[in-house]
Amino acid sequence: MVGDWSISIGAKLDGLSVLMMVIVSTVSLAVQVYSVGYMAGDSGFARYFAVMALFTAAMLGLVIADNLLLLYMSWELVGLCSYLLIGFWYRKPEAANAAKKAFVVTRFGDVGFLLGLILLSYAAGTFQIDQIEAQVANGTLQPLFGSLTTFAAAVALLFFCGAVGKSAQFPLHIWLPDAMEGPTPVSALIHAATMVAAGVFLVARMFFLFEIAPVAMQVVTLIGGFTAFMAATIALAQFDIKRVLAYSTISQLGYMMMALGLGDRVAAMFHLGTHAYFKSLLFLSAGSVIHATHTQDMREMGGLFGKMRLTALTALVGALALAGIFPLSGFWSKDEILLAAWRGNHSFAFAAGLATALLTAFYMTRLWVMTFLGEPRSEHAQHAHEAPAVMSVPLFLLAVAAAVGGVGAPAVRSALENPSGGHATFSLPLALSATLVALFGILAGYRLYQRHQAKEPLQERLPAPVYTLLERKWFVDDFFTFVVARAVLWTARAIAWVDRHVVDGAVNAVAWFTGATGARLRWLTNGQAQFYVLVLVLSILATVAAVLSRFQ
Repeated sequence: MVGDWSISIGAKLDGLSVLMMVIVSTVSLAVQVYSVGYMAGDSGFARYFAVMALFTAAMLGLVIADNLLLLYMSWELVGLCSYLLIGFWYRKPEAANAAKKAFVVTRFGDVGFLLGLILLSYAAGTFQIDQIEAQVANGTLQPLFGSLTTFAAAVALLFFCGAVGKSAQFPLHIWLPDAMEGPTPVSALIHAATMVAAGVFLVARMFFLFEIAPVAMQVVTLIGGFTAFMAATIALAQFDIKRVLAYSTISQLGYMMMALGLGDRVAAMFHLGTHAYFKSLLFLSAGSVIHATHTQDMREMGGLFGKMRLTALTALVGALALAGIFPLSGFWSKDEILLAAWRGNHSFAFAAGLATALLTAFYMTRLWVMTFLGEPRSEHAQHAHEAPAVMSVPLFLLAVAAAVGGVGAPAVRSALENPSGGHATFSLPLALSATLVALFGILAGYRLYQRHQAKEPLQERLPAPVYTLLERKWFVDDFFTFVVARAVLWTARAIAWVDRHVVDGAVNAVAWFTGATGARLRWLTNGQAQFYVLVLVLSILATVAAVLSRFQ
């Protein structure tokens, strides 16, 4: 207890936290078992598993936190662990730079989260999430400024800043593709169940605040929809297999955020759950391919279907689930998001979701065809072989989860849906439309890449400015490199100048004044006893004279 404040540490076990615990625990288990084979022989084997265990524990702490302070502490611990794992091979300059980039970029969002936390807890007089939710529900929350709606919108947007950073939404998505410099199992865990899921979970946990702030909901919808479409287009022009999956993750996280902005928390969390399994499956499949071919460039792969049949088939299941093909899990969760946009008459969200579904099916077909079909395009690809059982068994189990995960929809709905809140139901016409769009994307991708696996036919078919836009990632990275980074460095240099010349100058001036004064008064301490007696006598006489003058 500090003054009138008391902080209690506890666990909040509701439908949302239990759902996240199941996702985090199962995916983490599969990834760590897989890692036994993938990291075998690495000099940092023990360090790797120590940080991975801490990573999982931090994420579990985040999802069960019953107060904002504990949630924020776990949030930052997740960020620290991601930094350590992305930069696991820190002797590689690329890995060290990627770790620093992830840590710094997410700090931009975390500052907003911290400010929102401070404002909300101060207004409510508590960190306890349940108590804050109760105050919002009954209208007793005392806003620090403006009306309750205005205050809630400001705080919700500050919280969303943190979610934008952690869940790699535009414009703070730039750290996630570079995070591929870490070991592939790390990528699977970050992209499926831990780091990036934290931002979506935060918005879902504080959903009661967003619901009373229409402006915040609109912002979440627009950012999510734009991120989904933008990242899907960038994935079309990537050749690094892990970067294709990284931009796919950014795109699917945009789907989830868009669903939250549309007010459908069930659809968002359902898609988070299905995505966790098929995306971890895809990353671990990519890890098996990289382990066998010693490259991440899809132009140097090819012909792996006959050599790595289990990996190819499990990757196919993951790709089809991601594309939203019936009856795999992604079909059910993506359909609910599109239906929420349709029922909400939100044309932008629906158009962005449908366009993203088309692009997703196309780039995943491109990835699978370039990797597994055709002829081997490198010496390592010619001699590739299937991964050991410790890596293959998790792939098979995740493939099963990705295939049948759609049956979990009723459980997610019963766990998260408010009794008074409506929820979109299945729509056959919309499902057929989305499936046809996905099938068209698959057919177009297959026809385009089955004969041009080592080239980039899109570069020949798209206008040069459009392909350059995709290849340069919409120039967002360039903007951060040449504008934001330089502005930050200029600001840092300005602050350093002030620190050296103003702050240090003031301290040095005090020291100089003290030294100069001492040097001028040094004659008073000359070591002569008679001089000291003279000064003492004169001081006594001056004191007596002053006293006598006062009584005259």
